[in-house]
Amino acid sequence: MESMAKFRMRLLIGLALSMFSLEAARAAKCACATTSVHVRSGAGTSHAILGTAHGGNCFPFKGDESKSGAYEWVHVDFTGKDGWIAEDYVELKECPTGSGTSTNDGCPNIVTRAQWGARPPTSRSLLHSAVKYAFIHHGASAACHTEAECAAIVRGYQRYHMDGHHWNDIGYSFVVGEDGNAYEGRGWDAVGAHTQGYNTVGLGFCIIGNFMERLPDSKALDTVQKLIACGVSKGKIQSSYILRGHRDMGSTACPGTKLYDLIKTWPHY
Repeated sequence: MESMAKFRMRLLIGLALSMFSLEAARAAKCACATTSVHVRSGAGTSHAILGTAHGGNCFPFKGDESKSGAYEWVHVDFTGKDGWIAEDYVELKECPTGSGTSTNDGCPNIVTRAQWGARPPTSRSLLHSAVKYAFIHHGASAACHTEAECAAIVRGYQRYHMDGHHWNDIGYSFVVGEDGNAYEGRGWDAVGAHTQGYNTVGLGFCIIGNFMERLPDSKALDTVQKLIACGVSKGKIQSSYILRGHRDMGSTACPGTKLYDLIKTWPHY
């Protein structure tokens, strides 16, 4: 018959292995943002903001949490730094396939110029560093919900800008459709023609449609937020960027009252 000492030893070893397995399972999980939320350098709103996690961005969970103020905070690996996110705005789950130290890039599907049928620019000036501003626009046009419809509208925007305004290309850096795609305009590296006086220090993101009286659908809103996060992760947009609507910088109704009211609630505005 097994002695009491051996039984206790087996029980302690089993308990230790169980605790180790639990911690390993927790550490293997990711904290995935359910909406746009700040990532801070410590648990609590008094700590510095390291960056912004957008809905769907996932970060390796470090296995511990801390209570501060009104929130429980989860400890994550934020692009190699210790980050903390309020638990109310994340979901702990298995990391997406291919997750490494971080899945912060979150880049949406980008339809290239060749894919949407762009005309070549007549000339091109390049940006020299990561931009300070991200500007939100609307096209004040019909909406689109398929790639074919959206590509046709983007070609129309380019035609109007080049033939009507005699610009060297479509004015926007990127155009977003309610099909959930982003359409490459002048892209990350070229100076745009979207926000007078700020084209050399900002990128212009236009959502197809008219948003004076309605909001873009969730696919378009998710895509434009992921696109900005993608620009940050690629080093094209400063991590401390300033978000603004077109009307903040000039006399215009763009990006539409409903959309403008929404972006004022987003991080970095």
